[in-house]
Amino acid sequence: MELRARVPEQMEGLNSRLHLAWLNQLSREYDDICYQYGFSLQPPILRISQSRTQLGSWLPGKRILSLSHFLISAHPWRLTLQVFKHEIAHQICDEVFGQPGAGHGPLFRQACTQLGLDVCFQHAAADLSEGIPELDQGTAVTGPGRRIVEKVRKLLALGCSDNEHEAALALQRAGELLTRHQLDMDALAREEGLVHRTISTGRQRLAEHRKVIAVLLERCFAVRVICASEYDPQADCSYKTIELLGAEESVAIAEHCYFFLENRLEALWQTNRHAFAGNRRLARRSYYLGLLAGFGQTLQTAVAGAVGPSEDSRTTGTTLPVAQRQQRLAAFVTARFPRLQRRGGRSAMVHGPAYRQAVADGREIRLHHPMAGGSPVGLLL
Repeated sequence: MELRARVPEQMEGLNSRLHLAWLNQLSREYDDICYQYGFSLQPPILRISQSRTQLGSWLPGKRILSLSHFLISAHPWRLTLQVFKHEIAHQICDEVFGQPGAGHGPLFRQACTQLGLDVCFQHAAADLSEGIPELDQGTAVTGPGRRIVEKVRKLLALGCSDNEHEAALALQRAGELLTRHQLDMDALAREEGLVHRTISTGRQRLAEHRKVIAVLLERCFAVRVICASEYDPQADCSYKTIELLGAEESVAIAEHCYFFLENRLEALWQTNRHAFAGNRRLARRSYYLGLLAGFGQTLQTAVAGAVGPSEDSRTTGTTLPVAQRQQRLAAFVTARFPRLQRRGGRSAMVHGPAYRQAVADGREIRLHHPMAGGSPVGLLL
């Protein structure tokens, strides 16, 4: 009996500590949201509720903003922030627009838009299964998009072969397939809209090779890549993330290629690591960077051959001109990251032999430029 009586107390104590940590993080998020979107609001009283049916609520008289414990504990933090913004939008209607009875009408939707809130969270009820579009690796919402992505996935899988010639041929065919379907993908981007996908690294620091992969993804696909971070409510810490934004098919393939490159770096290192003496950690990092440098050189050559003299001359009535695609994507990114900052990287010491060998190995990884009209290359945040 004593043991059974203590268990709820222990759980209550654990929840209390978690709730305190979550409230502190929500307070920081509130300040950041106000800064990012240019609002000067009086912070509300934040509360964690035990409701299983109401994700969040805003009580204007008491100025209490509540979020459900079950929302925070069972879903990604980015979904919690969507609900959080929904309730902040109610606060804006009350205290900025002076319309406490705005409900979920046009004025409320205006506040949601100013906060960069996804459309699926601008209603009175939100389906958590649809709140964050969880794109499976290599999937797409359209039939043609699914077929293109599935073919590329199969070719990239062959690119993992230990047979160097077979792997290079598979990657080359994947690039040719993407180039051939370029205009189809442009049309799909116009029809299906843009998506935002988050890759969590599970690390509190972003390794140098992941930053380089992010740059390569921007060069290779018509996507924006942002290096950011996301809070983990169970661990009470933040992990670095890679944010992919663009047309759904492009984001799906870029995500698959991210994991493909991660896996190939490790596999090639395990094969060649015994050839390098000295500091093993330095050699491993240098080998990773060298592989990506070699791959980048091959990529630049492929881009020069795949992109014609005038992209705009190839557009038809079913596609958007390059400038319009870029503007559309830029507006999509700005709505979610309104105050982006570019930060330059620092030069790092490398293991000479490992780096030089890896550059040569990296040139054998052939992935031709899949889509033209990508946005400028660079690491953000």
